[in-house]
Amino acid sequence: MSRFTIEKIDRNSEKDYKKWVNFLKEANGATIFHHPDFLSYHKSRFYEYHLGVFKGEKLFGIMPLAISIENGEKIAKSPYGASYGGFIFQNILTYSNSKEIIMLLKVFLRENKIKTVIITPSLQIYYKSFSETLNFSMLEQDFKIINSDISSIVCLKEDDLEKRVFTSKLRNMVRKAEKMDIQTQFYSSIDDFWSLMDKTFNKHGVSPTHTKEEINYLTQKFPNDIYFNIAYLNGTPIAAIGVFNLNEKNIMSFYLCSDEQYKYTQAMSLIIYKTILKAKEDGFDYFDFGTSSVNMVGKENIFKFKESFGAVGSFRHTYYWKEEELE
Repeated sequence: MSRFTIEKIDRNSEKDYKKWVNFLKEANGATIFHHPDFLSYHKSRFYEYHLGVFKGEKLFGIMPLAISIENGEKIAKSPYGASYGGFIFQNILTYSNSKEIIMLLKVFLRENKIKTVIITPSLQIYYKSFSETLNFSMLEQDFKIINSDISSIVCLKEDDLEKRVFTSKLRNMVRKAEKMDIQTQFYSSIDDFWSLMDKTFNKHGVSPTHTKEEINYLTQKFPNDIYFNIAYLNGTPIAAIGVFNLNEKNIMSFYLCSDEQYKYTQAMSLIIYKTILKAKEDGFDYFDFGTSSVNMVGKENIFKFKESFGAVGSFRHTYYWKEEELE
């Protein structure tokens, strides 16, 4: 007899929402990306199909999920419109439980005529206690790793970040910015931040993950955990970092943006430098710089810049399962 069941849960249901939020308070590996309030910014853009793993009546695990139709087939994705997704549970799973839950997931997908699932779990740093057993169970049951990009991580546990972690080149860049009287402000204006976002993304000819309205909505939902640190020159915003406190021990730079004409000031280096030092002061263990590669191709200049802050690489794997591959 199965020890678990997998059921669809609805963040718009008061009963499910309450169970979900209470579960996150103690869950191992929970991030802001797993919170129903964060997922609500999507509104009706995705067909949400969140999964709950139940042990009896008790919610034991969750996986945020959305369904899309591609080439006439249902494809499930976790995350969707975020960096990390995948299952999180109350605690570390045994091999036996991991094996059973992945088997139940595949049964659930088949019963709902979902042909494909794509899952990108959180990095190891986001877990209170970490185990790869569930990931092994996925591979053992015909999942494949289809992408492995590098996220650049700064460990904040070192006593003296400035001398032991930051490079001398970075310290010189910071001194240059300070001599130019660059001013920095934490929890700054979304309007100032978005003026720099427009300059950055227009230059590259792409759109950011979020619209200004969506980011504003999220800052209202998470006023202490989603915010903007900005560098100013004579009152003009010239560089900024969009910060997400992903959980109680980890902080992430979700956006870096700047005005290219002020690149010479090294304001970007200064605002990141100050953000990292403040994160350490506030008790965070890691600063997640985000990915430095795209589709397993490294961006050398991005690696070099982040490594000046002492960042090291951590794999962000993406797992994939497709029904036809079992036949």
